[in-house]
Amino acid sequence: MKETRILISGGGIAGFTLAYWLKQRGYSPIIIEKHPCLREGGYKVDVRGTALEVAKRMGIYQDLLDANVNLKKSKLVTPHLSTFEFEGDILGHCSEGDIEVNRWDLVQILSRTVGAIEVIYDDSITMIGELVHFEKGDPREFDLVIGADGLYSNVRRLAFGEDSEFLRKYGIHFCVFPINNIFDLDHSEIVYFERGKFVAAYAADHHSYACLAFRSEKGITASKNLKDEFEKQFGELGWKIPQLISAMKSSDDCYFNFIAQVRMPCWSKGRVALVGDAAYAASAMGTSLSMVGSYVLAREIEKSDGDCEIAFNKYEQSIRSFVEDAQDLAEANHQLLAGDESSTKMTLQLYLMKIFPKKFIQFITKRGREQMRKVANGFALEPVAATGKSDEPTSKASLRK
Repeated sequence: MKETRILISGGGIAGFTLAYWLKQRGYSPIIIEKHPCLREGGYKVDVRGTALEVAKRMGIYQDLLDANVNLKKSKLVTPHLSTFEFEGDILGHCSEGDIEVNRWDLVQILSRTVGAIEVIYDDSITMIGELVHFEKGDPREFDLVIGADGLYSNVRRLAFGEDSEFLRKYGIHFCVFPINNIFDLDHSEIVYFERGKFVAAYAADHHSYACLAFRSEKGITASKNLKDEFEKQFGELGWKIPQLISAMKSSDDCYFNFIAQVRMPCWSKGRVALVGDAAYAASAMGTSLSMVGSYVLAREIEKSDGDCEIAFNKYEQSIRSFVEDAQDLAEANHQLLAGDESSTKMTLQLYLMKIFPKKFIQFITKRGREQMRKVANGFALEPVAATGKSDEPTSKASLRK
């Protein structure tokens, strides 16, 4: 009977995946989440490569298929308002077999799959010492503390230092928000971009979301009204941008963030470890890395019988190269929007986009899919028989539409 007390900070994709696998292995993890409930909303995310095998071992593969946004076509709108149509998804570099789901659907599936565990909402960790102290609750004792709390990880800051030591920013700020289906999309996506600015929207089943992104080396200070800043950046653009700005300003469900990578020499310190975006944001494989990383971390905790030094070292040794390959690919892909606007590379890309828009997009999409498929399958899970334990699920979640 394992008595290792494990606290997971973050009730998202990484947190619930980790909680599931720890529970399967006999532990009773506790999740603490700063939001008062499961955080709704979010754009579509991809489950691909090795993460699909994790989903199958969790018994949620069919749930993911049922929730698949199943984009049938994409439209590209150029700065001159020429429109080109493509089959499938041109943004996510999806290959055959990859599954795209809305982030909120995935979080619901994962949380229901975990089943009955203690989840503390509307609270956060303030200090990790002999006892773990909380903003609202009484101090408690834990053997392991896992930060699965995303890019702005509170656990990372408390245990490792300030964000500035580990964040590699790309000067790209984005906002995701729900919209009415103003583009009349049906399981499809529409994309518009010009130098330094990017717009996308998709609609599938009960979801319709938009994303605005822009490049700014100056950044956005916390004191600024973020909605006003996005209106300033996009306010002079035509097409249907004014309608999107209006939808953003009237929405109370906007998610603002910036694109950055977390690069750390080590993902653990003492009895504290990081998983998912807290340790290795960001890439087009963030969801998949979170699921695979959580699976491996739970496996190593069990194998080491709770010895955190052994478990955390094995966890990192197992997947660091897999993670770094994904981050390196993402870093290269960010350059079109994030690169120096006067750079020769960016000027050439925009020129090719202008004179050969469809062929250029088909070329970079094909190349992107090939690269993503290779990286996404770059790590193989240990066969179930080799673990000595069955990974068969004890419960199964069903997404409520």
